Amino acid sequence: MSDSLLVSLLLNISLLTLAATLMMELKPLRAFLYRAPDDWRLQLMLAALFGLLATLSTYCGFNAYGANINTRVISVTAAGLLGGPVAGIGAGLIGGIHRYFYAPGSFTALACSVGTVTFGVIGSLGSRFFRRQPSRLFLVGITVIGELCQTVWLFLLARPVSAVVELELHILLPKLVVNSAGMVLLFSIFSRFRQSRTDEMIESQSDSMYIANQCLPYLREGFGPGPHLQKVADTIRAHAVGYQVLLSDRSRLLAASGVTPGGDALPDYMARCMDSGSTQVRSSGTAQQGRLRLRQEGLVAVPIRCGKEIVGAMALRLDQGGLLLASADIHFAENLAGFLSTLLELNNLDREIELRRQAEFRAFQAQIDPHFFFNALNTISALCRTDPDKARSLLLVLADYYRQTLTINEDFVTLTTELQNVNNYLTIAQARFVNAIYFTAVLPKDTDRFRMPPLIIQPLVENAVRHGGVSVDDRRVELRIVQTGGCLEIAVTDWGKGFPADVLSSLADPDNKRYSGLFNVDKRLRSVYGAEGRLRVSSTPAGSTVRFTIPAGEAEKEETA
Repeated sequence: MSDSLLVSLLLNISLLTLAATLMMELKPLRAFLYRAPDDWRLQLMLAALFGLLATLSTYCGFNAYGANINTRVISVTAAGLLGGPVAGIGAGLIGGIHRYFYAPGSFTALACSVGTVTFGVIGSLGSRFFRRQPSRLFLVGITVIGELCQTVWLFLLARPVSAVVELELHILLPKLVVNSAGMVLLFSIFSRFRQSRTDEMIESQSDSMYIANQCLPYLREGFGPGPHLQKVADTIRAHAVGYQVLLSDRSRLLAASGVTPGGDALPDYMARCMDSGSTQVRSSGTAQQGRLRLRQEGLVAVPIRCGKEIVGAMALRLDQGGLLLASADIHFAENLAGFLSTLLELNNLDREIELRRQAEFRAFQAQIDPHFFFNALNTISALCRTDPDKARSLLLVLADYYRQTLTINEDFVTLTTELQNVNNYLTIAQARFVNAIYFTAVLPKDTDRFRMPPLIIQPLVENAVRHGGVSVDDRRVELRIVQTGGCLEIAVTDWGKGFPADVLSSLADPDNKRYSGLFNVDKRLRSVYGAEGRLRVSSTPAGSTVRFTIPAGEAEKEETA
């Protein structure tokens, strides 16, 4: 008898695990394996599924000693653990009511029915401590508690007691051992499924991220007509083996790989995915689009976005006709489209930042002091009578100065070019303030190998000349450029009266007009080098120093390229 009981319980567990494996394909159960949704409809569905398993256990049970010996404790307790009170008690009621009417004349009918509901209550209470990957000891413990509660109900509700004693002497230990093992086995199936799905999603995200990275050089051209988009489609097909690839904008097909389109007409499924803003999946049938005829088995279309705007769509179709898309294929397409959309948005943001930076630089160029220009012309006009040669020389210097300041288009210039611009400015300023400017410079050797943003040093020198004089005929300025370790430090010092306190506080004010030159230099340095490249001002009544530090590696990058 004990051998037959053991075989029956093992058969119950085998059928239970087979049923649980098949149930893995049901979306509601998968939702509970990943998380515990609050939707009561899903919880009722879970109660129905595990209640069905409980009734299956009753039908497959072993009838002995006037009782039905089965594995209901596993399915009902599992429902409570996974779904909480609604699922656990619901499954217990379904299994318990069925057990009562299955053999109402049995002396254990009422006790087993109540015990089945108790399994659901125990599982529901255990769900408070339940983790998505519970320990084996926890599962064994909760199964043992359920079986012991069942034994208590038998002694309370079943008669005669002698029959209960005989029953429990023969079946209690086998039930505890086999049902505990069955509970561990059931949740190991859930765990393996959950882990395989997690691995699948990670692999899908990793693959889509890698492919998107390979497409990055071509996506810099945007998501529009051109050979770059065909390279995107070819790259996707090359690295995601097994898919035909179609790419479109809002109005027409732009690129295809693995299939030869008969025109640029927009396929209807791609149009629908863009109109709805959601994934479109085709599992059967054919579509005719111009001369392009596609079998629709295994085809998924996903919108491509740039920010909030849908700019196009991507469609993937399995190479081998007749196959249906798996959920992994759909996840892969959605992940890839998401990464491509992110790259497009970042590229668009980079372009906007670059355009804004260029606009700010042009605005800075436009702010070249017109008073300096007119004063220089007045000085030159005065020299035309007294010293025509010098006037001619100054005109050439002035022309070279404005040519450099108004026609620079490079992001970086050599330090030599920047210093030439400083010298041109000082030559013109010296003609105006005759013998009033005393300029000294400490410079590194081989200034050609250093590079920096243009029009950075000259405004600092001009500011020192204009505002740093001890008197009208005594303007002392020092430029010091020193390479220290991996950094290049530039400092402009004057021996004037220093910055007033209110001016120092206003230098960080974007509406500051008086020292707009310093403000613009600081803003441009921050845009290129970040906060570490900002201007640092130290000021005393005996003079001021404006300095900044840039990475020497950045400054020398053309030499090392």
